[in-house]
Amino acid sequence: MTNPLEIRNLAKQRLKEAKILYYNGMCDGAFYLAGYSVELMLKAKICEKLGIPNLFDETNKDVNQIKGIGEIRKTLKTHNLFMLLIFSGLKLKFDNDKASNYDLAKANSLLFNAWDETARYKPCGYMLDNDVEKLLNLLSGNNGILTWIEEN
Repeated sequence: MTNPLEIRNLAKQRLKEAKILYYNGMCDGAFYLAGYSVELMLKAKICEKLGIPNLFDETNKDVNQIKGIGEIRKTLKTHNLFMLLIFSGLKLKFDNDKASNYDLAKANSLLFNAWDETARYKPCGYMLDNDVEKLLNLLSGNNGILTWIEEN
C-alpha cells in the first residue's frame, strides 16, 4: 500500500470478504473482518489528515525522513477503534452525528463497543448471526459507516 486510496480499497475488500464469510455461515470471521475494514478506513483517514501517504510502508525513504515518524507509527499501529477515531479527527463529529443518525448509533453499539483485535481468538459461535448481518449492512453502501468515514 502506497497511499490512502490503496488503504481505503483494502478496507472495502476486507468488507467484501466479511460478507463472503457471513453468507457461508462463518459469522465470527465475518465480524472480525468487518471490524478490520473499519480499522483500515480510519487509518487511511489518518494518513490523509497527517499528509503522510502511507504509515505502513516502513521502507519508504521519504516518509522515514519525517522527524518522529517511528513514534507516530508505533502509536497508530493500534487496533483500538476509539483511539483511531480520535486520531482521525472524526470523534467529535461521530458523537454529534450518532445522536441523529440511527446507523451510526447502532454501529457504535455493534462495533465500537464489541470489536477489538482479540475477536479473532473468540470461540466459534461467539457472535450472533443477526448482529453480524446488521453490522455488515451498517458498514455497506452509500450510507454505510465506511462511506461516512471516507466522506468526513
